[in-house]
Amino acid sequence: MPAGPFPGGAPVVGVLLAAGAGRRLGRGPKALLCMDGMPQVVRMARALLRGGCDAVVVVLGASDEEVRRILDGALTGTPEGQRVHTVVNADWESGMGSSFRLGIETADRLLAPSGPSSGLVVVALVDQPDVGEAVVRRLLASATASTTTGSTGSTSATAQAIGPRVTAAGYPDAQGRLVRSHPLVFPRPWAREAAALAAGDAAGRVWLSSHPEVVDVVDVGHLATGRDVDTPQDLDRLGPGTEADVRA
Repeated sequence: MPAGPFPGGAPVVGVLLAAGAGRRLGRGPKALLCMDGMPQVVRMARALLRGGCDAVVVVLGASDEEVRRILDGALTGTPEGQRVHTVVNADWESGMGSSFRLGIETADRLLAPSGPSSGLVVVALVDQPDVGEAVVRRLLASATASTTTGSTGSTSATAQAIGPRVTAAGYPDAQGRLVRSHPLVFPRPWAREAAALAAGDAAGRVWLSSHPEVVDVVDVGHLATGRDVDTPQDLDRLGPGTEADVRA
């Protein structure tokens, strides 16, 4: 794997969670939701790569064969296609936690040649239509300044000292308060810890809530709203010029 943009040439792997069926939205899997003619699964995989990830793991679930066909059709034969890996979460209906675990486990295997703990994992969601490569790049730049790669210490040993940090996207709410959201950048050892605690619909939230002292929330509100698309009303709130449909 090529060296990433981090100290010591540590590689960076993105994990794109794209397994849901989009039942509340009623338009099929959100991975296939098109924004300005591009399926979200394709757009977000490219955003992660172009934002600084060396490789991307796409976790599929609902309609996995169709989603993979669309993704392969867009990326096969391109340099980006060679850096995208798909895995299928057979237990996707149990919630996002199982997809998070599978994505982190796969990223960990991809990062193994770099050493037991070196590397960073960027976790992104497929249903944030205006999150793009600029957001990923901004978060990785912040992580570059604050993350020491290659740490092998446990959370309890490192949280009290200068060391690895988790970098989270922050978007202002209606009152101007910064709200933690996605994407998230984990040092690899802490990605493993977060995955071990993921269950049901809780992905990294349990670990993050337990370790707020090592989480840097970076304001990217000037680059995106970070709003996700869960319901038809969410589609109505998308900005002008954005078309939403599901590609057949």
